[in-house]
Amino acid sequence: MAETALIDQKTYGTVSLSRNMQNKSTNSDADCNEPINNLIDETERIREHGFTVFTAAIFLAAEMAGSGILALPKAIADSGWIGVILLIIFCLNAAYSGSRLGDCWAILEERYSEFRITTRNPYPSIAFVAVGKWGSYFVSLCIQFTLFGTGTVYLLLASSIIQELLQTMISGINNCIWFLIFATLLCIPMWLGTPKDFWLVGIAALLTTVISCICIFIQIIMDGLNTTTIPASYHTPSSFKDFFLAFGTILFVFGGASTFPTIQNDMINRNDFYKSVRIAFTVILILYLPIAVSSYAVYGEFIKHNIINTLSSSIFTLLAKIFMAIHLILAFLIIINPVSQDLEEMLHISKKFCLKRCIVRTLIMGLMVFIGETIPKFNNILSLIGGSTITLTTFVLPPYFYMKLCDHTDQRKIPLYVRTYMWELILIGIVGGIASSYSAVETIIVDSLSKPCYWPR
Repeated sequence: MAETALIDQKTYGTVSLSRNMQNKSTNSDADCNEPINNLIDETERIREHGFTVFTAAIFLAAEMAGSGILALPKAIADSGWIGVILLIIFCLNAAYSGSRLGDCWAILEERYSEFRITTRNPYPSIAFVAVGKWGSYFVSLCIQFTLFGTGTVYLLLASSIIQELLQTMISGINNCIWFLIFATLLCIPMWLGTPKDFWLVGIAALLTTVISCICIFIQIIMDGLNTTTIPASYHTPSSFKDFFLAFGTILFVFGGASTFPTIQNDMINRNDFYKSVRIAFTVILILYLPIAVSSYAVYGEFIKHNIINTLSSSIFTLLAKIFMAIHLILAFLIIINPVSQDLEEMLHISKKFCLKRCIVRTLIMGLMVFIGETIPKFNNILSLIGGSTITLTTFVLPPYFYMKLCDHTDQRKIPLYVRTYMWELILIGIVGGIASSYSAVETIIVDSLSKPCYWPR
């Protein structure tokens, strides 16, 4: 899911862009003023030390790989073997949509010099040019909802893992209390500003995920060979509701498109972005597919919502928990930062460390605690995010924006079969997303009325 997210999201100034749009200029090079040219030159100098194709691929894989692997096996169990097919199809479609999003930014650079400089929120900028100001606001809202919800999921998962690790030493503390303790401990690090060397965090997040996935896979194979430690697996058909909850979870696994344009912005050669996309999704599929197939084959319908809780106790299970906990800590601090930065920008809070920043970010954490204590089952939140905003930003909006941008002029022609395929992606995303979101909301309402942490027992 989107784990090395935007660090400095900020509304892009649209005055100059609006002027060029009103003049219907298809090539704004002739109208570039000296400040714009200076910014472009500065951007080119910065790009000399930017991401290579491989580095960008690491970031793309790091923001998608992680927490999704914990819930993916249960999603496969709830959807049956067709879930494995969906996993492969969604991977290919998400890679294609990600490439189209990269092409969208290339179009903006071709037509408007304003976008040849480094931009803090490129995805909303793409939406602005494609459909107007409302699209920019809508995309920004989707990104913030995704990051806030994902951050809440990370807190829930981290608290659950900590409970598992410390339950032999500290008994009597349930997951709800650990969630509150963990949120309190992370509140102070949240007050810190934007991480300066966050490329190291991205690499660390990916490495810890890879190690955790390897440990999980090894333990699944060991459990499969030792049939006396686990019950016989069953593969019964899933219900309509369970299937679409699983649908949303599988979508969540590939939900990183909201930050794709930002990573592309930091590349030395932005036209090579599609290569990074291909490498990243290949890595994701290599990590996820073996675990998805082996876990369902070994455990069947007995898979729990968190695959780690399904594994037999061993050194590999312990290592998987430790490295996943480290990953969640790194990912949470990165993902929640853009939400805080955006809110502080709206409230005109200084970028320097101040009391107002501490208050705002503490309130954000408080809201996350309330949501997490109200909906303690992380898989429900995960399914809702996957079926709603991630479906929109990953599968629906990229091909739609690409077609709109191409249709603005006659410079780019889309073959009929390609256009048909993109409309099919949009249609499947909308129908599946609505069904998945409805199932998730229904489940959340039922669980919230009966099992919130603060509800009298």
